[in-house]
Amino acid sequence: MVTAKAWVLKKHFEGFPKNSDFELKKIELPDLKDGELLLESVFLSVDPYMRPYSQRDMKEGDIMIGTQVARIVESKNPAFKVGAFVVAGSGWRTHSISSGKDLQLLPSSWPESLPRSLALGTVGMPGLTAYFGLLEVCKMKPGDTVLVNAAAGAVGSVVGQLAKIG
Repeated sequence: MVTAKAWVLKKHFEGFPKNSDFELKKIELPDLKDGELLLESVFLSVDPYMRPYSQRDMKEGDIMIGTQVARIVESKNPAFKVGAFVVAGSGWRTHSISSGKDLQLLPSSWPESLPRSLALGTVGMPGLTAYFGLLEVCKMKPGDTVLVNAAAGAVGSVVGQLAKIG
């Protein structure tokens, strides 16, 4: 049996969250059933969307929402091998059990020289948002001038780099 640690929402916050808005809890996970796998988080995301979503979609006592890069430490699902890495929407917790349905398997050819945390940023949801926003929604063409009003954020910084390479 595995004991996970999870950050839960202790109380809804206004403005910037404070330590007192969260509580670290231990959760005993059950043994795996057929088709399930045990994930161990390696990187957790902290993203701006969490503030409004936590207000709207979470109850006090829920595990904080978020995406993570996790390593598969045990598997009873033939589609997922132990040692592989996935992107999971498991929230802020050290371990979780998944059926594998909503996981994104990272390529086994992921270069060791690149941190897997990129799967939560440039190569993940913020990068895809930047790419499709700039090229499909804005339809940027070579020679266009691009102004990014939030270029310090995860999406905006990628938009700036994509615009730079044209």
